[in-house]
Amino acid sequence: MKTQKPLEPVKPEGMEIILYYPCPFCERRVPIIAPIEPIMVRCDACGRQFPVAPADDKSIRFIKVILDFGRAAISPDFI
Repeated sequence: MKTQKPLEPVKPEGMEIILYYPCPFCERRVPIIAPIEPIMVRCDACGRQFPVAPADDKSIRFIKVILDFGRAAISPDFI
């Protein structure tokens, strides 16, 4: 029988920013990966579509860079 070494925790190699947009029809907070252009989204609760304002692309890129695309966001205990 071959023994396996214990699995090490996997570290992130990327990240996305999720923004919550309130549905204007049912008020559900709809999670959307930060859109950088105006888009239409469908509420997953009531099924109706509505337009959302885009996120600022520079701000989203800044957050990703400052967190090293997720690598700097993990607990120091696992580095």
